[in-house]
Amino acid sequence: MLSQIEKRALTWTRVLVVISGAVLSILSGCSQKADVQAQAGELEKVFRAEHSNAFVGLAVSAVRTNDYAVSAIALQTARRMPGMTPDQLMAVQRTLESITADLVARAARGDANAKAALAAIERSRSQ
Repeated sequence: MLSQIEKRALTWTRVLVVISGAVLSILSGCSQKADVQAQAGELEKVFRAEHSNAFVGLAVSAVRTNDYAVSAIALQTARRMPGMTPDQLMAVQRTLESITADLVARAARGDANAKAALAAIERSRSQ
């Protein structure tokens, strides 16, 4: 049997592994643009198959024009809309994570546009 200390250590180890994986996936810059485009395509499929959402349509259009700030803000709003299915919520979340990861990676490389987009997204969250 594991002691309380061993159980806590094991729990913290698992938490650190999950957090490390998340950080690595966010910071990896490998083919992020393709991932964003792919996620936007999946998002579009999920919402085409079921009922439409104007915010999702705006987000997909914004991704196509590389306006990731508008897309992320639209997806944050769409996520709060009632009546979304679990598949739709998952697609919105995955696309939002992909956009954020791409922006963070680009900002880390010094991309001023990515930094501005992240700042705009942060401002929208505080309103």
